[in-house]
Amino acid sequence: MKAIFSLFCLCLLSCGKVKQIDTSDIKEIMRNSKVKRVTEKQLLEKISEVGEAARAKLDGDYRVECQSAYNLEEYRVEVYNSAHIQPGTDVKGQLLEAYQYSLKSGIQTGVNIQKLNDTLYAYSFPLAAEAYQRSVCGNDFALVILSQRRLILQL
Repeated sequence: MKAIFSLFCLCLLSCGKVKQIDTSDIKEIMRNSKVKRVTEKQLLEKISEVGEAARAKLDGDYRVECQSAYNLEEYRVEVYNSAHIQPGTDVKGQLLEAYQYSLKSGIQTGVNIQKLNDTLYAYSFPLAAEAYQRSVCGNDFALVILSQRRLILQL
């Protein structure tokens, strides 16, 4: 009987105040994080849309201080002078070398979409001859670095 009474008292003591945790923030995050089905075609179309907007801006009358990188519409845009490219072994380095080779050889280059890794894409394009970045800053082409996560959220 004493054992049962002790067990009953222990249960009462252990069932005392339970600390409540505010989970409203976590619930809000879970509500906002829905699974989206995005096809490769939709992703490539969005990359092209963002890349073409950056290209139009850089090829237009975009006069800024000469730098190696800019932030346009929350995306990183890197500009390059083909004479100053260092060889690289990753995908981005190979892409830069391909542009460098094309420019040295006089081969006309166009836009290119390249998957850099599991989370990043690059939209690359040559700068127009009359673009400020080319005529004043001496850059030949640009890469728009795009986060797959950010692109999917915009779709």
